[in-house]
This record gives sequence, C-alpha cells and structure tokens, in this order.
Amino acid sequence: MEDQILNRVIMSALYELERDGEIVLATTRVEALANRIAAAVLEVVPNTGLSRDELIGLRMLIYHAASDKRFFDWEMPTLTGFSATEFKEIAEKLPPG
Repeated sequence: MEDQILNRVIMSALYELERDGEIVLATTRVEALANRIAAAVLEVVPNTGLSRDELIGLRMLIYHAASDKRFFDWEMPTLTGFSATEFKEIAEKLPPG
C-alpha cells in the first residue's frame, strides 16, 4: 500500500533536514528514498489517512460498543475475533478525546 500524503511529508522533512544542515542528501532520487521510509512506517502504522478527530471518534465508538452488553453480546467475539476487554485495550491505544 502506498500513502502519497506520507510520502510527501517524509520527502519534505528530508529536504528540511538538508536545508537545516542536519543531513546531506547524496541522491537525486529523494522521492524513492521517501517512498522506502514510508513503506517501513506503514508496516507499523497501517493508515495515515485517519485524522486525529476520526481516531478519537473510533476510540469512543469502540469503548461504548464494548461496554454495552446489549451490543457486545456472546456472538461479538466470534464475529470480530476480540473480546470486550481486548477491544477496550485496543481503544486505549487510540488518542483520548
């Protein structure tokens, strides 16, 4: 998966670092370098397209759904692969509102 926004931000950061004297870019293929760095980042951060507000909303939704016994019934772990407790732990990894 390629993330054009992430690629551009990394390329911009590389140029800024060079401008500020922090690094020396010894390649004319800065875009290819940025793409490789972005690919490595995407192995850890799968989607950079979600805004902070969207992540906060997801956290609230997950936490509310996992806390509601009428919604998160016996079948939900089978459907999702996660228990209510595990979903709460996942929600904790998202930015707080």
